[in-house]
Amino acid sequence: MTNSDILREWYARVWEKGDLSAVDELFVPDATADGLVPEMEVGTEEFKILVATIQELITLPRVSVEKTVEQDNWVSGFMTMQAETQDKRKPVHVSGMVLCRIDDGKIVETYNAFDFVGFFEQLGLLPANTIALCMSGVEIG
Repeated sequence: MTNSDILREWYARVWEKGDLSAVDELFVPDATADGLVPEMEVGTEEFKILVATIQELITLPRVSVEKTVEQDNWVSGFMTMQAETQDKRKPVHVSGMVLCRIDDGKIVETYNAFDFVGFFEQLGLLPANTIALCMSGVEIG
């Protein structure tokens, strides 16, 4: 199994199927995910809470790993996610990138970039064009 296969399995099991036991199977116990929550590394238990929280906001998503690049024990991937809001079944489409170090078939560390602004705009929790508004000096909230 290649590192790209492990990355795809991660998104298929954890995100598309909502299988939180896969977090323990695919991450080493002391693995951390950086970049998801500002100024905070997310461990396996916090990651399960993050996934469960997002699952309350959207339907189980379809995640497409569009591109991967592997070098030694690192894999990076560009993903797109499609789902619907839980309340009104409005479509949600966002993208993200991840860089993972994998040893012995398990994820050891990750660095993430996910379009949370676009995600929360589509959920109606942030105004449309939040980035443009902020760049023009408009205070949100």
